[in-house]
Amino acid sequence: MADLGKPTATGRGESRAFFVHVMKTAGTTFCSELKQEFPDEAIYPCAGIDYQSPTSAEGLESYIKIPRLLALPAERRARVKVYTGHFPYWVCAAVHPELVTMTLLREPVARSLAALRHFKRDPAYRHLSLDQIYDDRVVFRFYVENHQTKVFGLGPDDNEDAINCGLTIDDARFSRAKQNLASVDVLGLTEAYGEFVDEIRSRFGWWPGGVDTNRRENASREGWTAAPELRERIAADNAYDMQLYSYARELIARRRHDGGSADPA
Repeated sequence: MADLGKPTATGRGESRAFFVHVMKTAGTTFCSELKQEFPDEAIYPCAGIDYQSPTSAEGLESYIKIPRLLALPAERRARVKVYTGHFPYWVCAAVHPELVTMTLLREPVARSLAALRHFKRDPAYRHLSLDQIYDDRVVFRFYVENHQTKVFGLGPDDNEDAINCGLTIDDARFSRAKQNLASVDVLGLTEAYGEFVDEIRSRFGWWPGGVDTNRRENASREGWTAAPELRERIAADNAYDMQLYSYARELIARRRHDGGSADPA
């Protein structure tokens, strides 16, 4: 694959990027906005090219399976302008070391509750309370427990084929997560989604006509509430995510103070 370069500013459509989609952080909304800027075939994964049916297992696998992504042939990679998916951060460099990286993080209790509501919308979980879904071992281990730290702390040496795994976070993986997060080119927060979009528009010239940053896709609107006790459990059980989120806020504040440069620490 040709050298892409890694610009900090560029004209419209000239950068190739990897959006690391952390589950329940407004990533689905962002991916829908990408389709307003790029043709379908320029975004990975693309229906009809990377998979056939949107409702098939193949469609899901293209969005989460690491070996499937890394096996993309060179001719397909040459056509992709933006990669998306629920992938750990380390795969960005494995696809190409000069891709511009982008991601959104979310306050961990809010993100976890959004994940629980996502499962409650599934008929298999509809009869369960949010507390009961939280106690489901697979849901908790694969989609809730320090999930954001897992995205940035998981490495190729962990030999996982997807981010949806039961990897246990420890201090070493948390340290790696912080280092990786600091190297993300465009870092945003769900709570400040408009600022994330504005930075991308400013740096890369995408969406010259603007973006409706108040719109959300795939959001639960059923009004399922969580008791204070559940919120407290989530905060206690996700201590690494709470720390990583605080670090993300510090990084963003520091970058604004320094004029937008990535933090090398």
